[in-house]
Amino acid sequence: MNRLVLLAVIFAVAMLTGCPKQTTTTVAGTEDEMMDQLSAQLEELRTRSDLTCKDFCSVKDKACGLSKQTCDIATKSPDRNDFQKKCVTSQEDCAKFGESCSSCPK
Repeated sequence: MNRLVLLAVIFAVAMLTGCPKQTTTTVAGTEDEMMDQLSAQLEELRTRSDLTCKDFCSVKDKACGLSKQTCDIATKSPDRNDFQKKCVTSQEDCAKFGESCSSCPK
């Protein structure tokens, strides 16, 4: 009788836990968390008002690096429209900083 109860409990626990959805997690967190962090960093760069012409070139390198990371994540999840939009926006940011850098006097 005790074995039957134990088996019933084990079966019930197994049924309740089910199969969790597989998510990609790295040391930095899930892809959603990483995308949020990258987007926040790009937003911070985009809204800076203290940049001099000289600063744009170093900020361009950082923005383009963040853009590459954003698009790398988006490439892994082509079905995620929100990721694709963030990739495009980040590429636009990279291009804008590149234009600002190249228009600075050498």
